Amino acid sequence: MKNIFSQLWKLLLITFTGTLGSITFGLMLHGSDVFNYTGINFGFVAFGLSGAFIFSFYHVYGLSNCTTAAVTTSVIQFIIASNWMPMLNAGFWSFGVNLPVIWLAFLFERKLAAFHWAKFIVVGIVYGAVFVLLTLIVGVIQVSSQIPSEVFRDNFVDGLLIGLGMGLGVQAGEANIHSIRTSSHSILS
Repeated sequence: MKNIFSQLWKLLLITFTGTLGSITFGLMLHGSDVFNYTGINFGFVAFGLSGAFIFSFYHVYGLSNCTTAAVTTSVIQFIIASNWMPMLNAGFWSFGVNLPVIWLAFLFERKLAAFHWAKFIVVGIVYGAVFVLLTLIVGVIQVSSQIPSEVFRDNFVDGLLIGLGMGLGVQAGEANIHSIRTSSHSILS
């Protein structure tokens, strides 16, 4: 029972701090419009929450459960988003943003461990690139005219800031877990 509570508080802490980081960056850029669930700026809340949740699953349970969490989260986001946006858009954005987080979580925990506090920069850059790629894919499929460069720039900045905020929050959550674990071991010694 103790192990379940230990895992649960880690999941909640990393998810909370990652979501809070993304929302903070969104508030600085778009104000309280990030809480309007029918607006595009809600992505700071939705993708911050889903990304942080997926990162937390990787941190606590590993790759296989992280994959399950990413697919489940994508399905839930797709169902919710398809109520106020075209289903094709909802599908591309829900799965297109969340599934690459599995790879990012792997890099974050394993391959980028040597970079310590700079890991969030990689997360931000990848999120920005994913947002540009998804804008291009959805634009080519749905828009017959050319897509202005401002749309790509705006989406890159939004993706970059969602990723930076969420990545920084996830790192803060993991650092708190490590600090608590370290201090509890030193107290018991």
